[in-house]
Amino acid sequence: MEGFRTIYKYSDKLDSYVIKRITIQFLQDQTKNAKGNLITFRPSKIAQDLSIYSRKDIRAKTVMIRGFLDELVHRGYIAVIKRSARGKVYGLYRTGKLWDLLERYETDKVLEILESEKLQ
Repeated sequence: MEGFRTIYKYSDKLDSYVIKRITIQFLQDQTKNAKGNLITFRPSKIAQDLSIYSRKDIRAKTVMIRGFLDELVHRGYIAVIKRSARGKVYGLYRTGKLWDLLERYETDKVLEILESEKLQ
């Protein structure tokens, strides 16, 4: 079992809160620079842009990011634009509630709002 690698091996470096915070920061940067009505992205792009992408733990980080994005899809904040062999392409619309939250509040406040809505 020693050689068996799981996502929990990396939990001391990147817990779920840090992954969520990094994802929200990425989305905030994208909304600030957006010119259209839709932002599209993949989990691997979030990992790359925030310099946490390395060959050793690529799978663990993208799985954690994908889990958070799927949670946001389930709750209606973002949408799955396309599914392909390379995975899902997620989209954030300007008319959506999350876009307003990202423009209006700081990263930690957005996470607090998302977590409080999750509990209700």
